[in-house]
Amino acid sequence: MAEPDAARTAPQRRGSLKRRLLFLAVLIMGLEAAGWLDDYIFNHRQRLLSALVMMRLDTQPIPALSDTSNNRELVLRDPADGPGAAEPYRIGGVEISGAGPWIGTRNVVPPDVVRDDQQRVFVIGGSAAFGFPYRYADTFSGILDRQFANDRLKILNAAQVGWTSGELAPLVDQAVRFYRPSAIVLMIGNNEWFHWQPVSQRGPEQVSAEDTPPREELSQNSITILKTLAHSRALAAIEYGLVQWMISSRQARQDEARRSAKRDQFESHHELAGSEYAVAMPLSPRQYDPSQWLVARQDYLDTFRANLGQMITVAREARVPIVLLTIPFNPRLSPVWKHRQPHSFDPEHREAVTTAIQAASRSVSEKQFAAGLETATIALSLDPQPAVLHYLKAQCLEGLERHEEAERAYAESRERMVGNLGSRLTINRIIRELARQNMVPMIDVQELFQQYGAKRERHYNADLIHDDCHPTPLGHQLIAEALVPILRQAVGENSTP
Repeated sequence: MAEPDAARTAPQRRGSLKRRLLFLAVLIMGLEAAGWLDDYIFNHRQRLLSALVMMRLDTQPIPALSDTSNNRELVLRDPADGPGAAEPYRIGGVEISGAGPWIGTRNVVPPDVVRDDQQRVFVIGGSAAFGFPYRYADTFSGILDRQFANDRLKILNAAQVGWTSGELAPLVDQAVRFYRPSAIVLMIGNNEWFHWQPVSQRGPEQVSAEDTPPREELSQNSITILKTLAHSRALAAIEYGLVQWMISSRQARQDEARRSAKRDQFESHHELAGSEYAVAMPLSPRQYDPSQWLVARQDYLDTFRANLGQMITVAREARVPIVLLTIPFNPRLSPVWKHRQPHSFDPEHREAVTTAIQAASRSVSEKQFAAGLETATIALSLDPQPAVLHYLKAQCLEGLERHEEAERAYAESRERMVGNLGSRLTINRIIRELARQNMVPMIDVQELFQQYGAKRERHYNADLIHDDCHPTPLGHQLIAEALVPILRQAVGENSTP
């Protein structure tokens, strides 16, 4: 009797399994339908993708010279902008007025944008060229698009937030091979050290906790997985909640660190301007030998020069006019903006220089600017490398209302900064040199901004850059005005649509 009973229960078991699977399928479909409805109302998927773009990437090696690509698809900035951020855009605890950020993009292939009756200008670069964090209409791409609307000239913004010259070089190749551009505008150089981190020569087990910031950002692989899973609108809503929790937690830690007298946990973007944190929390020589930076810096600069030269050559061989833009920057950006800064590069004078930094900082806080300037100047004669010293010197000059000198000293601090956003003077010098050597038109945007401010006695690019390196809508207007005559000439000479 046991065998017939077993035979009778087998179909029942299969039927039970089918019912369970059907229930599970209905449940998943119901959740996904709810996810689509939620996405229609709250746009969580796009907000998630925008948040993931904003999250910092993991460290990567020096970008090598890029190979050409047979990929015809490009990612362009979407003039429709997409949704703004759920929270106000803050940098170093400072809310940036008028910023979203808006970072909507769209994927295109040549048939989507190539028209025989229309000419095309490509804008290629990083976040400054993208127009981050402002609306497309307020960027130089959007302004030029309106300016040239009657000339049947389309501006296509292929800039990518956070990309290095090595990552951008293939875009120039793609544009000239598949999209028949009438001209290309290049604004690159902000992100060459975007992935750099100070790496201790000792094993990680020998580095103290106070020297190592907590790892809280998602890895690039994690971001890729989250983007893939976000095709499910139900999962996208869940992911959005988790990512927003991570961002809110990080923001709360940063805010608490700013209120703390000790502030012993380093956070990138800790303060937008000022030297207080840079003085209190140096990059310890136990964590990183600053002499290594001088070698690494030159490697990155050589790579940047080679990549930019490659882009110019690719465009020239395709008979596509190219316009170079220098990189504008906020000279008063805190020297500890993204990376802690060493207080001395010279072991022989380390004690004297670190003592001078403390003394000059006290002079700044007490508004004894003449004494602080003397202290900083003497210390710089012993060790000219520390960005913090140059910054303190600039603060003293600004306090003495010697603004032109202060602006140069702030710029020198940016030049000496270890890590991301440093070496701005050299980056711009390379751009000028390559423009001159290759006889291509160039707009010196940093000089343009400084002239604008000097005429109005508004130094330090105060009206033109509110965060670190991204022009404000007014800054974009100045860039667009300078580009109009150059593009008219370039497109006129390259009249094949």
